Amino acid sequence: MKHIPTKGFIADIALLGVTFVWGTTFQLVHDALADIGTFPFLAVRFLIAVLFLLPFHKGKWQWHPAAWRAGLYLFGGYAFQTLGLLWTTPAKAGFITGLSVVLVPLLVALKTKRLPDRGTATGAVLAAAGLGLLTLEGSLIPGRGDLLVLCCAICIALQILSVEEASRHMDPHSLTVIQLGVICLLSFGLWGGFGGSFQLTPRVLWALLITSIPATSLAFLIQGWAQRFTTPARVALVFSMEPVFAALYSYCFGGEVFTPQKLIGSALVFVGIVAGSILPGSPLSAESRAAAPPEREAALHEAEPAGAGHITKRRT
Repeated sequence: MKHIPTKGFIADIALLGVTFVWGTTFQLVHDALADIGTFPFLAVRFLIAVLFLLPFHKGKWQWHPAAWRAGLYLFGGYAFQTLGLLWTTPAKAGFITGLSVVLVPLLVALKTKRLPDRGTATGAVLAAAGLGLLTLEGSLIPGRGDLLVLCCAICIALQILSVEEASRHMDPHSLTVIQLGVICLLSFGLWGGFGGSFQLTPRVLWALLITSIPATSLAFLIQGWAQRFTTPARVALVFSMEPVFAALYSYCFGGEVFTPQKLIGSALVFVGIVAGSILPGSPLSAESRAAAPPEREAALHEAEPAGAGHITKRRT
């Protein structure tokens, strides 16, 4: 009898495909920024993404103040990440952005004045050690690009917590469109206020095409479907592959060189992301989900986006 793949298996494969697309965008945006300014790129990218998503909306539009905060944080994440790619490598940006997974439960612990659980603490220590190896190459001061991308990771962690609040009052599609619309409007505003180069070269057009539709609009639609048929822990594990894909793509197509220090640092960050997501006591572990107090709900939602509305680690 022919084996028919389960919906859970198909969902995991679909999410892995989305994660691969996200990983490739770091190099694509890094190359495109030679011909286009940060805010012109973001403005056009998210205008295309919003226009693509609008026809998929069903029912009444909903809104909540937390959605606007989430949009502001998400704009900060994209702006810091895109600016950072001017001065750091795509692979390093991918791993540093991935730290948002570790930062979410740490922010929850800070907010609730509770010590982080052992899974979160283990992941944070490993990720911090890896971050140091990645960013302190030949100097005791991190590069400005690395620091900008670290600010991106902080913004994404704050955005996740805001989305968790907004998702209690809004449908996922309305929440997603509002967030992307905020990024679009702010990017156009800063483009108009500060200017920026705008050349529609082949690599800019290719980067806009990939980042606006497959990596944003289609990714959120696929995410919304797939996460109904898989578990949060599996989603977190799949999403942790994003910096790995970013590094492999940058190595194969961007000519990025990996020193032993960068390899060890990347490995530690990756292990820290996974450990912070699925080790016993971490936000997505079985014991945490079974016995979590109400104040930890935000951390538990970190990798289950409630459909297209949640945007976990954010991406170029």
